[in-house]
Amino acid sequence: MAAIADLLTTALDDPALRVEVSWRDRTLYVLLTTPHRDGLSQQLDRIHAVVTALALPDIAELKVVDGTDRPLEHRWQQVFSLDAAASTPSVTALADKPSPEERAAGIAPTIDRRSVESAPAPAASSPHRWRWRALPIVMVLGFGLAAGVTQWRYDQQRVPSSTQSLPAPAADGVSQAIVPLLPAASTAALALPDLAVPVALTIKAVGDIIPGTDYQRYRLPEDWQYLFGSIQYHLGEADITFGNFESTLTEVPSSAKDTGSANTFAFRTPPWYASVLKEAGFDVLSVANNHSMDFFEQGFTDTIAHIEAAGMKAVGRKGEILYVEAQGQTVAFIGFSNYQEHNQVQDIEAAIALVETANAQADIVVVSFHAGKEGTDATVTRDQDELFYSENRGNVVRFSRAVVDHGADLVLGHGPHVPRAIELYSNKLIAYSLGNFLGYRSLSTVGPLGTSLILQTNLDAQGNFVSGRIIPVALDRNGVPYLDDHFGGVVLVRQFTQRDFPDTPLALDDLGYIWPR
Repeated sequence: MAAIADLLTTALDDPALRVEVSWRDRTLYVLLTTPHRDGLSQQLDRIHAVVTALALPDIAELKVVDGTDRPLEHRWQQVFSLDAAASTPSVTALADKPSPEERAAGIAPTIDRRSVESAPAPAASSPHRWRWRALPIVMVLGFGLAAGVTQWRYDQQRVPSSTQSLPAPAADGVSQAIVPLLPAASTAALALPDLAVPVALTIKAVGDIIPGTDYQRYRLPEDWQYLFGSIQYHLGEADITFGNFESTLTEVPSSAKDTGSANTFAFRTPPWYASVLKEAGFDVLSVANNHSMDFFEQGFTDTIAHIEAAGMKAVGRKGEILYVEAQGQTVAFIGFSNYQEHNQVQDIEAAIALVETANAQADIVVVSFHAGKEGTDATVTRDQDELFYSENRGNVVRFSRAVVDHGADLVLGHGPHVPRAIELYSNKLIAYSLGNFLGYRSLSTVGPLGTSLILQTNLDAQGNFVSGRIIPVALDRNGVPYLDDHFGGVVLVRQFTQRDFPDTPLALDDLGYIWPR
């Protein structure tokens, strides 16, 4: 998909445009983000012509969709048939479609290309002529594109479409049928947010990060750029990018853990990898988790020092609040885990006191927690204590709602190593688990353990949730993230949310966009 996106970007030849490509069933989705609509008709024709020239196997339909994060009803889309027997859409044919003003609520508007520009498109922009113009571009990018399409064909054979490969969860984890994502017609009854509400802050967040380890066995990549190269772009375009760093940055020679015991692991990453995380785009990293003390208190102290020396901030010291400035806002971060070395999720009163202190000093308060049961059967979120190997991992629902009640604006959970539900509580977003994000040869990627996401949240000046997006991510066999063309993270989070919080006032559409309803 990245090769196709690069090809389309080259064909469009406009640095102001952003192109993303995904695939589901027999439909190729092109998300086109453009700051203006001048020339949109020609851009659509070029995209159609290039995709047609590629002759992608088993793709019958092309959907070009407005890539902005507005609700579905307010985004345009244009559909092209790629069936050889189908005729190419013409301006005349499109003119018969209802205009956005005439279209019923809940149906995403289709571009009427006559209304985009005051004059008809010149003959040079015809899709037929653009097919011939597209061919030299395909040839110029030839080998790289061919490799990308070949890999796409291989992935298509290896991994079925998302509606077939990702099972819907039952009460205890996973069952067999999958429900369709939010159909356009069902959005008619949504109480859409006021689109005039300005976004004061955009935060992107990911779950557990282990770049590799050199302890016991050397498990580090030959090229560190392999770790984030295919996903780095999607970590950008945020005021703050957050992640849970679940390793240590130290040279302490021996571990505090008995790693000879079953299911006991210690992770030690070379300190210079802090610069890798900075280069990837991270601003704030949580160190409140079950691996922060793998190499004693010294390893914990070293980890924080190396994170800060690389130009990032670490959150997770017990009793401490981290304050950062972004977009003229003072943002407070507080890190929690279920361990006494950190602020504990079990100690609700102490958590409330910290949040109230932060709320008095900051414009927006973000709470991060590392808690809950782990593993493939840990996708369920309930209002009760969670046990893992007889260890109390806290009641994440009670904790999250309590901190929101006392001033938290955004709650970011991690620890279960799988995605979990999201909840809108008192206009504040709670993400109960962001799953694994990077675990180079250190984390299992079986089932939902290999399905992940980048969560984008857009907040107003009061910290209320305005809109957001789930950028779907999957982990390869080495535990390295890449953009998931099968939308697995979107599918799972939506299903888990419907199952665990059926009344929460959130809508999540096909492409991962989230908004209040």
